[in-house]
Amino acid sequence: MYQVVTDSSHLKKLLAVIALAVFIDSLDGSIVNIALPTIATGFSVDLSTAAWVIMAYFLFLVGLIPLFGQIADHGRLQEIFCLGFVVFTAGSVACGLSPDLNILIASRAAQGVGASMIAVTAPLLVVRLMPKRHWGMGMGMTATAGAIVLVFGPVLGGILTEYLSWHWCFFINIPVGIAAVILGLRIIPKAVRQPRIKFDLAGAVLIFTAMASLIYLLERGAPLGWTSPEILFCAAVFVISAVVFVVRELRIKEPILRVKIFRSVPFTLVTASYFLISIIYAGFLYIIPFYMSIVLGLSPAASGMVLLISSVLTAITGLPSGALSDKIGPRWLVTGAGVVRVAFCLVMAVMMPENGLFWILLLMVLSGLTFGISGGPSSARPIEHAPEGEGGTGSVVLMLAQYSGMVVGVALYRSGV
Repeated sequence: MYQVVTDSSHLKKLLAVIALAVFIDSLDGSIVNIALPTIATGFSVDLSTAAWVIMAYFLFLVGLIPLFGQIADHGRLQEIFCLGFVVFTAGSVACGLSPDLNILIASRAAQGVGASMIAVTAPLLVVRLMPKRHWGMGMGMTATAGAIVLVFGPVLGGILTEYLSWHWCFFINIPVGIAAVILGLRIIPKAVRQPRIKFDLAGAVLIFTAMASLIYLLERGAPLGWTSPEILFCAAVFVISAVVFVVRELRIKEPILRVKIFRSVPFTLVTASYFLISIIYAGFLYIIPFYMSIVLGLSPAASGMVLLISSVLTAITGLPSGALSDKIGPRWLVTGAGVVRVAFCLVMAVMMPENGLFWILLLMVLSGLTFGISGGPSSARPIEHAPEGEGGTGSVVLMLAQYSGMVVGVALYRSGV
C-alpha cells in the first residue's frame, strides 16, 4: 500500500511529524489536570463533576483507537492524520470558548475523537513508512516525545492557568494543529493503493462499550465505592462486551482488531510489559506533584522545576537509545532499564516525608533515565514481535496498551489500591 521512505531528509521530516503527533496527544492528556480545580471553581461545580472534563477525553480517545486504526491501516494514514488534527483543533477552540461545563465536556469529547485519530497514526507512520531497520529510532521518537510532554504538560498547564487563564490550556493547541495539518499534507505520502474497507461496526461498538465502561469504573470507583450498584453495573457491562467482542472477532473474516495476534506468546508478553510500564509511569506522574506540594510544601514553580529533571534526562537519552536499539537489538536496553525500574519502585516504596527532597530528586533521575533508555525499545518490541504482516495490528494494540495503562495507573494511585 505504501512505498517505504528511504531518503534521509524525508525520514527526518517524517520523524518530526511523528513527534508532533505524539506531542499534542500527550500534552492534552496531562495539561488540563492541573487546571481542573480552577475550572471547577469557575463553573461553580465540585471536583467530582469537573472530572468529566478528563474522562470525556479519554473515553473517546481510547474507545475509538481500534476503529481509526483499521481505517488508517487501509491506506488512509494521511487522511486520518490530517482529519484528526482538524477535529482536535476545532475541539480545542470549542473548549476554550465554552460558556458552561456541559459544552466544555462535549468539546473535550470531540477533542478525544481527534486525539484518537492522531494516536493511531504515530506508530503506523513508523511501521508503514520507515524501513524496518529504523523502527527502533522511530518508536524512540514516539516514546521520548510522549514521556517528555507527560511531565511537561502539568508544568505548562500551571503556568498558563496562573498567568493567563485555563482557557489557554486549549487555545495553545490551535497553532500546533494548523501547522500539523499543513505538514501532514506535505510530508506524509499517500498510499499507492487504498484497499476497500469493510467496516466492522458491531466490533467497533463492542470495544468502545468495553473500554468506556472500564474507564468509567476506574475513574469513579473510588469516589462512588467499588461495590456501589453503578460501579458493579459498569463492571458487568465491561466483562460482557469484552467477552462478546473477543468471541466475535475470532469468527469474522475482517475484524476491527485481530485478537488472534495474542496467540503469539512473545507479542503478548512484551505488550503486557508495556502496559505495566504505562501504569507505573502515569501513576507516578499523577501522585508525585501532590507529594511535593502537600508533604514537602514546594511551590508549583519549584515542583515544576523538579519534574523537568525527568523530562531533560528522557530527552537526552531517548533518541540515542532508539538508534542504539536498531543496531544491537532492544533486549539488553530493556533489561537494563528494567533493573533500574526495580530500584525506582523500591525508592518509591520506602520513601518517607522526613527524607526530604533528596529522594524525590533521585526518583526524577531514575525515571528520566529509565524511560529514556527503554521507551523506544519497549514500544518497538510489541511491533517487532507481532506475527508476520501484523505490524499494523501490533501498533494499534500498542496504543491501546499505552493509554489504557495510563488510565489504570492514575486510577490505582488515586484510589490508594
